[in-house]
Amino acid sequence: MNEQDWDDVATTFEEEIFNVPENDTKGLITEAIERLASPEATATDLGCGVGRTLPLLSRNFAHVQAVDVSSQCLAVAERACAECNNITYVHADLSNDRNGYPATNVVLCINTLLNASITVREPLFDRTCRSVKRGGHLVLVVPALGSALLTAYRRLQWNLRDGMSPEQAQLETTKNDAGIEHGIVQIDGVPTKHFLREELEASLLARGFAVDTMEKLEYGWDTEFTAPPRWMKAPYPWDWFLVAKRMR
Repeated sequence: MNEQDWDDVATTFEEEIFNVPENDTKGLITEAIERLASPEATATDLGCGVGRTLPLLSRNFAHVQAVDVSSQCLAVAERACAECNNITYVHADLSNDRNGYPATNVVLCINTLLNASITVREPLFDRTCRSVKRGGHLVLVVPALGSALLTAYRRLQWNLRDGMSPEQAQLETTKNDAGIEHGIVQIDGVPTKHFLREELEASLLARGFAVDTMEKLEYGWDTEFTAPPRWMKAPYPWDWFLVAKRMR
């Protein structure tokens, strides 16, 4: 999605865009932010959207930068967080530049590294990492490739239990995504980057970070299917959640 696409969904964001913090049933994001909190430290929400996590950051840090590519989403966020007087709203496209906002002690980045194009995504990853001060922390959520494959397997199970022939069941759940070997999976018709755990570790190491924590941020099966059957329980779909420290 480009800037105009995000502007177009600003008023319907809560209905159209999956709410990761609300579905973080283990409270991983809140726990990490509160653990890293300091009354002297600064934080950035990269890709803040309409400001879902801004109140959390605002009450845990001296100053917060809310950065997003969409001026309309930023306007919604500013209205929603009107009582938070320590937030600066920054209209910036990280895929092109940093627009002059400073690095901070903590950077929260939830499902923004999604672009299927490596020529867009790698510079975006670089700039995200440079937004963290040396000695600071990146709190990152990204889609998991293993979860996408697990979801395909669950659909196969479902088809088989409904009496579909093995050949047809497999055909209907085959991943036809060009680039699956690079983690590119179609989500609602949009090619979307998904990550391996080891890929994240290697990518962050190359950028001077050490991973402190990496966990599965799990969701219910109703986030993947409409009316999933009652037998469909654990293992559940997930995003990768990680906290990494900038070492250099």
